[in-house]
Amino acid sequence: SGAVLNAGKQWYQRRVRAGSNHPPSECFVLRNMFNPLTETDPYWAEEIRSDVIGECSSFGGVTHVNIDKQDPNGCVYLKAPTTSIAVGCVNSLQGRWFSGKMIKASYMSPSDYHRKFPGS
Repeated sequence: SGAVLNAGKQWYQRRVRAGSNHPPSECFVLRNMFNPLTETDPYWAEEIRSDVIGECSSFGGVTHVNIDKQDPNGCVYLKAPTTSIAVGCVNSLQGRWFSGKMIKASYMSPSDYHRKFPGS
């Protein structure tokens, strides 16, 4: 079964690279994490933040999280301490299901990320 797991990991990596306009960096975005029109729990954003931080903690964690609560694409923006930690997070989360939606993970250029989130 090791070959199957390795094949799956390579598939994720190819898929992430193919779907991303930027090479791997410490900055990345998760899409399809929520639908702002259907979220009713007053703490939904905090729950998503906690879930994402928990998932990323096994790879080394994140240093910045921003949930764009109005974004119709359900975007959560994250910054990891290093590119290798971000790669672990992206590879783990890409294609997984969250609240009935498939997560789409892609890298952002650090300059775009810092323009969007000054001081991050």
